Amino acid sequence: MEVLTLNQVRDILYKGASLDVDSLPLDAVRDCYDFLREFAADKVIYGINTGFGPMAQWRVDDRYLEDLQYNIIRSHSCGAGEALEDIYVKSAMIARLGVFLQCRSGIHPEVCRLLVEFINRGIYPYIPMHGSVGASGDLVQLAHLALTLIGEGKVHYRGEWRKTEEVMEENGLKPISIHVREGLSVTNGTSVMT
Repeated sequence: MEVLTLNQVRDILYKGASLDVDSLPLDAVRDCYDFLREFAADKVIYGINTGFGPMAQWRVDDRYLEDLQYNIIRSHSCGAGEALEDIYVKSAMIARLGVFLQCRSGIHPEVCRLLVEFINRGIYPYIPMHGSVGASGDLVQLAHLALTLIGEGKVHYRGEWRKTEEVMEENGLKPISIHVREGLSVTNGTSVMT
């Protein structure tokens, strides 16, 4: 399913075009999310109710599932160095949105909505140039993106580095909530290197 064409991406990046959230298949994203939530209710599934890496064989108690997702974001937000230029950050956000719109990530539609708001309003998360790129992709860089979606970290907005929560409040935006696997879904991918 093609949701964002290369011409649209070009226009968003170089001509100041905006994304129309109403034209996006958010009902399909919601259906995917609903399916995963129901399917995972009585199963052990990596990244939803298990640890990561060598801890993958351990089931995480239901009381800590939300913490698990927040922790993957916070623990991987450890990059260093200069920030990527705004155009590269915007490109990464568009690429990540494109992945989510394929309806295979199981994320809540509010993640897509907030990414669209960041893209359209010129809110650029701090994504450092240096950090590990492992077998799971751009974990560190995408964790910095995810950090801003939960209202933490800093963003480049109107030529200044500011606290994310301040810029979100100023724009009437709210951080995403963690539902099933938003932490893993946002951080695990190759949208920065792409």
